[in-house]
Amino acid sequence: MNERPDDESQIEEDKPETRTISRRTFLKWTAAAGVLAGVTGLGALSTLGYVYRPPSPPPAWEIAPGVIDYGIWESMHPLNNQDYTNQLGGPTPNVLKVAQWYDYWPGSFITDFVDYMKVTYNLSVDVQVDIYTSNEELFEWITLGGKKYDVMFPTNHIVDTIKKGGFLYNLNLDWISNFNNLWTDFIRVPHHVDSPDNLDQRQDPNGLHFVGIPYFFGTTGIAFRSDVIPKADVEEIGLDFFTMSEYTTLNPGTLPAGTTVTLKNQMRMLEDLRDVFTFGFKAAGWADQQANNLTPSPYIEPYTDTNGVTWPRPGVGTQWTSNETDSAKVGAMRDWLFRCKPNLFDFNSTGDTPSLIAGLAVLNQAWSGDIAYAQRPDQNNPQYADYVVPKQGSRWWQDTCTIHSASRNIWLAHQFINFIHSVDAAWPENQKLTRWNLYPTPNKACYDYFWNLEHANGAYAPPTPIWSTGSTWIMTDDARLYPNIKDPDTWARCDLPRDVGFDALINKYNPLWFDLTSE
Repeated sequence: MNERPDDESQIEEDKPETRTISRRTFLKWTAAAGVLAGVTGLGALSTLGYVYRPPSPPPAWEIAPGVIDYGIWESMHPLNNQDYTNQLGGPTPNVLKVAQWYDYWPGSFITDFVDYMKVTYNLSVDVQVDIYTSNEELFEWITLGGKKYDVMFPTNHIVDTIKKGGFLYNLNLDWISNFNNLWTDFIRVPHHVDSPDNLDQRQDPNGLHFVGIPYFFGTTGIAFRSDVIPKADVEEIGLDFFTMSEYTTLNPGTLPAGTTVTLKNQMRMLEDLRDVFTFGFKAAGWADQQANNLTPSPYIEPYTDTNGVTWPRPGVGTQWTSNETDSAKVGAMRDWLFRCKPNLFDFNSTGDTPSLIAGLAVLNQAWSGDIAYAQRPDQNNPQYADYVVPKQGSRWWQDTCTIHSASRNIWLAHQFINFIHSVDAAWPENQKLTRWNLYPTPNKACYDYFWNLEHANGAYAPPTPIWSTGSTWIMTDDARLYPNIKDPDTWARCDLPRDVGFDALINKYNPLWFDLTSE
């Protein structure tokens, strides 16, 4: 084995000493201290006794916080006669440490990666995975908790936040050949530092480089029991459901029109600040347009829909975004959410779809892929669950493959990210991930693969189901998963959350979230 450079071999796992702290306590302290933990507030929280972490010297190839000079890295890790051992790094060079959302890949995916590394590079590696259930939990781990990972999967708006604190490394696209498989819609090209489309990029001395590439994407909407609430009612009422303790069905469905349905304590929202606040901003923005005698619009910018109707136009308003920071708008969002709170069972990101399937809830806020996985349209006995984006609008989001700036196993982390987007016949990993979790893939090569299977007889011929279960579901034609292709008007109703800035997060968002989710 070749020796690793001294700057890496001497790095120890300086684990912080921490006191137990809950997510809500974390938010309380960040709000009370007037700081954002991990970026501007870690030192202040250290003085409160919640975290102590001695600084670690950066490796020679980290030329600025969060910035790798890959030329220096490669000079320190020369490839020796196709022996890739020297490409590994850190105190545990054969172990990749990953932080991932719950239930986001099958166990066989990790096994495949281990096999791939052995077959391709003759390296024996292991993958250790920690599971989180919210962006706030991941944020706490890498700030207050001082945990160290190689690869993480934060949602895009958290990427925007933590990259500013130097918590993410820029990527080397030369090591991610499968980057070319991605839809350009989801990588936002061309890249400009100050562009609103600057989704996951940062400037380093060598030019613009990504700090993240898409993992999977989706929308946030309303999931409901289709045997209790007609879809037409959800499309007509939208977000107003959450303010109701009960309602009377408007359209016939499994239940006749005029049936009273109890909603109180049978609805949930996600335990995700930005998802919940998005619903609040959209509901409050819709009401504000009505209060100004305007026909409300779900669109945040000028748009011509598929019927040729332009938005806005005289007498028609413009919807609020999911990134509002104006105090009056934040206050209106707050008021609406506190109207909803008495009707909610809880804020929960893992029980949104199981509670529907079990009949413990009738309507929840949910992520598009979760409801597809719960409904199981790929099976021959789909569940009574369905999903719509509310008429008032919502958000779309992108979970992102990133490398933590505490990582020292840089090359192996890149191999893992590249493997995620492999569509090769030998390693059809993105196909496996897409079929397993039923979230929409940003990998165009993967989408095209499934489209070609399902439309083997051509675009205008009846599609061919691909499921061995006997299901007739056509995945690539499902507008709930791929509104960007199949339902552009709904897709246009969803805007993309951005980093709202430290001041708004510290002084407006975090305190409100703490108050809302406290008992």
